[in-house]
Amino acid sequence: MTARPPSIVFLAALAGFGALSVDGFLPLLPGLAAEFGLTAGEAQTALGGLMLGMAVGQLAYGPLADRLGRRGPLLAGIALFAMASLMAAFADDFAGLVFWRFVQGLGASASPVIVRAVVRDLYDREAAARQLSHLTGLMGVMPIAAPLVAAQLLLAGGWRAVPLAMGAFALLMGALAALRLPETLGPERRVRLPLWQVARLYLDVVRHRRAFGHVATNVVLQTAVMVFVCASPFVMIEGRGVPTELFGFIIMVEVGGLIAGAAINGRLVGRYGTDRLIRLAQPVLAGMAALLVLIAWLDLGGLAGFLVILFAFKTTTSFVSINCIAGALQAMPERAGTVSALIGAGQSAAGALAGRYATAVIGTDTLTMTLFIAGFALAAIALHRLLLGR
Repeated sequence: MTARPPSIVFLAALAGFGALSVDGFLPLLPGLAAEFGLTAGEAQTALGGLMLGMAVGQLAYGPLADRLGRRGPLLAGIALFAMASLMAAFADDFAGLVFWRFVQGLGASASPVIVRAVVRDLYDREAAARQLSHLTGLMGVMPIAAPLVAAQLLLAGGWRAVPLAMGAFALLMGALAALRLPETLGPERRVRLPLWQVARLYLDVVRHRRAFGHVATNVVLQTAVMVFVCASPFVMIEGRGVPTELFGFIIMVEVGGLIAGAAINGRLVGRYGTDRLIRLAQPVLAGMAALLVLIAWLDLGGLAGFLVILFAFKTTTSFVSINCIAGALQAMPERAGTVSALIGAGQSAAGALAGRYATAVIGTDTLTMTLFIAGFALAAIALHRLLLGR
């Protein structure tokens, strides 16, 4: 490792491929459904294909990063993302688009896995939690900017302009990573296990009660978040009549809660520790989930009232999620890449399922969407208490 570690701003930009490819595609979904004659659930396969690719890819990149180091697998993933983005832009039909979105997901999956591992390479538990908070806050720029920019590209050049822009971003970040990202995992710290035995690495994590408890809690909680991400284009644009070009502002509110939670957590984690913050946040999270359903049911305050509570819910979600990630990485620092991969793969797989099946049930109904969101949030709280106690 060089004497000059990468800045947290640079790492946040590198980690943004997942948010870019998910949130940057959201404004396109209603239009794609109309253009190709698809239902909302069928159109979601363009998002579900990406998330499936991210789930599969992260399972591979984690052990590779623990065995080969961080730089090589990351650069390979960025190159794959760039190629798939360009191919998606020239897809002849919807099936071709879904295929290249899957490949795009394989490439995008490298960045979040490896960036989390890099943070764990450089910092101990509480410091890592602070850096993850800063990282999460900075990464919040991507899901805010991506749908806003994508909506403008959609209006100006059609949907194909969006994957073209994603490919251009990947080429730029790949060049910067090749020049500026040092190797943070020296040869002496790398896993010596043959690649064909990588399943043992995941089995070690699953058997580790503390690591797996944090991973499982985070995955279930993030499923609540992904329900909103996947369903919101149809609920907000078609159900509530929000113009496509303004949809990005809805995402801005949701991501604003994530940024706020990350910023507050960064200030508190050094004083209270990750475990205590999780315990303190859980009853607040349960209350926000119940309030979200109530607001949707009674339609109190209209769209503005819903967005206010969504912001508060997302802020609390951020507390629990960031500290669970830090707790999982600290529990098995020698397997940081594998733990990070399991976190990301679980989130992506849950997102793919939520996008395909939950969206089909939700349709354009706000109340149904909030029931799904609240259900997964409460399930995450119950799972954490079951596996890790109070």
